[in-house]
Amino acid sequence: MAFVDGWTCRACWKPNRPQDELCYRCKTPRHADEYEVEARRAAAAARAEEPEKVPDLLVALPVVIFRGYSRVWIRGGLGVLGLLALLAFGGVTDLGYLLLTGSLGAGLVAIGFVSREVSESMRDRELWAFAAGAAISVVAVIGSVTAFEILAPGLVNPNAIRWGSVIVFGGAGAAAVAGLVLLITRRDKAA
Repeated sequence: MAFVDGWTCRACWKPNRPQDELCYRCKTPRHADEYEVEARRAAAAARAEEPEKVPDLLVALPVVIFRGYSRVWIRGGLGVLGLLALLAFGGVTDLGYLLLTGSLGAGLVAIGFVSREVSESMRDRELWAFAAGAAISVVAVIGSVTAFEILAPGLVNPNAIRWGSVIVFGGAGAAAVAGLVLLITRRDKAA
């Protein structure tokens, strides 16, 4: 877009209005000498070579989500293991049910510790952590739906469980995937 009686910046070649004393884009003065124009061009080229920073919100959001999930999964797993002890001392003799309860509790504690490690690695902007966060979210969706179908069939509407799991854990997965895509496309692992 050209302005009537306007001027063109010699550093970035953008048109400016006649009343502008500085270029609206690169802030080069209108009557800059050749040395200053070259310095502005060199600074712009150096900035263009630097990788873009990933917005902190896109890193902080999955970190907060997975840190919260970690606490919930560890505490839930310890609660299930406490229920296992109560069942065992209460006289339940069905080994299949005791093994199922024990493996559920141990799995929740293990995935809680993995989630904690993933959240700490996300803070350091490591690619594997975001990929692992997305995988954990998929496993969490499948696991929560399966747990309700096996342990409490008919207690709650199965569609409500499926949609609730997709919303809760799918949101975490979407945040992890968004962070992963931004880290890959912007190549900023060390910021």
